[in-house]
Amino acid sequence: MSVGTALPAIGEVLPAVDYAPAAQPVGDLVSHAQTFAHPDVAHVPGVADAVHQAAGHMTDAAAQGLHELLAPAAVALGALSGALLAGRAALVTTQVLAAAAVRAAEEQACLERRQEASATAARQWEAAAFAATRANARRAALLARVRRAARTAPPGTPPPPVPGLPGPLAPVGMPLARLRERLAVLDERMRHAEAAHAEWVLRENRNAFTGPQDDAWQRELRARRASVLHEHRSRPDAARDADPSVARRADEALPQPPAAEELRHEDAVRIGAELLARLDVAATAEDAEPAAAAVRHALAAAATRPLKARTHLREARRFVAATNRAVRARRAAEERAAAQLDFLETTAPQGTDPLPPVPAETALLRRVLDEGRRLEPHEQRQVDDRVSERLAELERRYVERMLRLAISGTDRFDGRTADSSHPHGRLVRFDWTPPGWGAEHWLRIALDGEHARVATMRREAPGARDAAALALDDERCHEADGHLEQLRGIAQRLGVELDFAFEESGTVPGTRGEEGVLVLDEDTAGARRPEPSGKAREEHRRRSDDRPGHRTVRTDGR
Repeated sequence: MSVGTALPAIGEVLPAVDYAPAAQPVGDLVSHAQTFAHPDVAHVPGVADAVHQAAGHMTDAAAQGLHELLAPAAVALGALSGALLAGRAALVTTQVLAAAAVRAAEEQACLERRQEASATAARQWEAAAFAATRANARRAALLARVRRAARTAPPGTPPPPVPGLPGPLAPVGMPLARLRERLAVLDERMRHAEAAHAEWVLRENRNAFTGPQDDAWQRELRARRASVLHEHRSRPDAARDADPSVARRADEALPQPPAAEELRHEDAVRIGAELLARLDVAATAEDAEPAAAAVRHALAAAATRPLKARTHLREARRFVAATNRAVRARRAAEERAAAQLDFLETTAPQGTDPLPPVPAETALLRRVLDEGRRLEPHEQRQVDDRVSERLAELERRYVERMLRLAISGTDRFDGRTADSSHPHGRLVRFDWTPPGWGAEHWLRIALDGEHARVATMRREAPGARDAAALALDDERCHEADGHLEQLRGIAQRLGVELDFAFEESGTVPGTRGEEGVLVLDEDTAGARRPEPSGKAREEHRRRSDDRPGHRTVRTDGR
């Protein structure tokens, strides 16, 4: 082998990965425990030893040991891992996010019952992070809906109640069990706030729901709407949102009027009230007007013209089903916009390479929430492109960190600049000398936003190469396949797929560690992180004492 190319693909995102520092002195080695930058990880017994063992021997078993150390209970969510998961969540449908919320709730229930969750740590974290994205998006969409209602309410109308909601969830730095607990709290508070807003819509827009016999009609409608909203408050709705067939079955179950000869006025009142009560909790008075008008006509005709009343009730039923579909689509668009806006507005932590702002796309997404209208198809494509670009940049940073760890068992950073400061064009290069190769040959790995490229390098020297040097070149090219296969296996354990396609073209002359190239060799694995000072140990003990008590999850389910 001489030259190879791969398209790195990230499978499961390890939960505790933080951003790389923008600059650090050359030679400053950061162990795997520091890489993930959380006190709970840095003091897990055996982490450093397992890392150095993995680096020294490059074995799948050692990498598996690293993977197991990243159990849900052992770490909090890292900033880079959290950003990656938020970016993935911003590109999937609301149904996928709802399904993740269902899984997160089920896994929390397993924990409470002392049962083992079948999903890996990374998948449990993904479900919880996706559920957090959904919860924050629902929260932002509801607050926007309340603001719009206050802005458009008729003069003299009391404003809608401000939802009493906790702040948005911030999963980064939070242990998994605590995140799930806060998810449950926010979900319950959200359902209560949504129901309270729906009650305000009914109470303050009586004209939209008024019937000929106003008092009796309003009592019947309020009673049935109260029953529907009580059901909404008391039952989590993620399972419903995750399965479109649930909503279709609910529409199919809307009450049907009996035959005209059997239709009485009280039947029309009961059926009409039930139909309007079954409008989606996010429906506005304007949304309700077509169905409400059809019900009014049915009530007016029920006593003397039951056939006409029945026609109007069937029409109202069609309006309710169509309105619910439209409201669900609008709510999904608003929640997607909220998730994408949050992702595009998230900045990299101070001291790390910044993420480029995208003001045009964030303005489009704010308009969705401010005006309650969906993006045009070309606008949505524009936003999706910016989300995908940012996600690709975060994936490149993640792959870079995992390759550094896979090669040397450390995460080493220096102050040398990359070939391009613009994130979309940035090229990161490593020089790695496999064990036993000496100083004459090494492998150079280059990462850009899409590809990983590897070349078998030799030290550049003047003059012609003799037969022995050429034979050694061939030997190193042949050995490179095996070393890269080991690297591929370790990277795979760390969640990164690297399937290289190779070309035979001889070694490439160059200078090891030249400008802009980071040298990562297995001998760096012998470096040890300095023992923490007495002050640092005391700070860790103080953090442990201050940390809220909670039961953490072991990978063995106990």
